[in-house]
Amino acid sequence: MNIDKIHKNWTALGADDPMWVVLSDPAKKGNRWEINEFFESGRQEINGVIGTIQKMDLKLHLGKALDFGCGVGRLSQALGNHFTAVDGVDVSASMIEKAKSLNQHPEKVHFHLNVKSDLNDFASNTYDFIYSAICLQHIPPDFQKKYIAEFVRLLKPGGIACFQAIHAHGWRNHVPNWFADFYRTLRSKGKPFIPLYAIDSRSVHQAIQSNGGTIKKHDSSPYPGWESRYICDTFVVVK
Repeated sequence: MNIDKIHKNWTALGADDPMWVVLSDPAKKGNRWEINEFFESGRQEINGVIGTIQKMDLKLHLGKALDFGCGVGRLSQALGNHFTAVDGVDVSASMIEKAKSLNQHPEKVHFHLNVKSDLNDFASNTYDFIYSAICLQHIPPDFQKKYIAEFVRLLKPGGIACFQAIHAHGWRNHVPNWFADFYRTLRSKGKPFIPLYAIDSRSVHQAIQSNGGTIKKHDSSPYPGWESRYICDTFVVVK
C-alpha cells in the first residue's frame, strides 16, 4: 500500500465503525461500543503507561505530548488528563473528524490529518512524550521505519517515546507483504480491510539509534489472537 491507499482505506473504515476498528472486540462490532467505556479504556491504558515509566525512574515532563495514530482520540484525550498540550495525528479523515466532534478538551487537545510518509508538519524537539499503540502494525514496514525515526526527531532532549509494533514468527515469516496485501484485497472483494504488517526488531533498533534515541526498555510477548503469527514488541525510548 502507498500512503494514498492507506488514507482511503482507513478513511472508509473510520466512516463505517470507527471505535470498533480501533478496539476490535467482536462483541462491539456494528457500532456497539459505549462511548464512556471506550474512552475509559484509554484512560486506564495511559495511566498504566505513565506508571510504568515512573517505575523505571525516568523523568517524564508533562508538557507537550503526541498521540500517533490517534483514531477518534481514545488515547489523546487520556493524555490530556496529564499533559498541558496534546496533538493527535492520524491518516484517516473520518477518524479525525470524529475525534474533533468527541473532543472533551478542545483547549489543549488538537487533532491533525497527516497523509504523508513523514511528520514534517511538526517541528523537531517539540514533544516531551510520544505514544503510539495498535497503529504502526497497520502500516507497511518501510513507512514504520520512517515514522519511528520521526518520533526521535520530534522529541525534546530528554523526551520519552513509548510505542508498540509487531514482528512475524513461524510460517508468517515466509509470506511477503505484497502477497498478503493481494490476498486481503481479494478476500475483501474491494472493500476496506484491516491490514497487519510486521517489522523486525533489528530495523526498529536501527531507526531509533541512528537518529539519536536510546532504547531503555524492549519487551516482547505473543500477540493476543495472533500468537501463531506475530510477537508484540513495546519500546520505551529516550532522546
